[in-house]
Amino acid sequence: MSGQSITDRITAAQHSVTGSAVSKTVCKATTHEVMGPKKKHLDYLIQCTNEMNVNIPQLADTLFERTANSSWVVVFKALITTHHLMMYGNEVRHDSF
Repeated sequence: MSGQSITDRITAAQHSVTGSAVSKTVCKATTHEVMGPKKKHLDYLIQCTNEMNVNIPQLADTLFERTANSSWVVVFKALITTHHLMMYGNEVRHDSF
């Protein structure tokens, strides 16, 4: 399967409606597309770790939920995204991971 699946698009749209930009970006970083997470999504999530108004535990929970997906691609990308945030995110705030 290549490209964003219908499920990915619907999930991202739901997050857009609820106003959760972080959840939408996590969804877009962990699509079914067989390639690594896009740099722009990883950069946005790293930027979020520096923002005081971003709920880091919620970000971690959203990534954790993606690891329960039945697609190995989504799970692997969620793990890559988590690792990237732990390596390059704000050291003070990422203790929540």
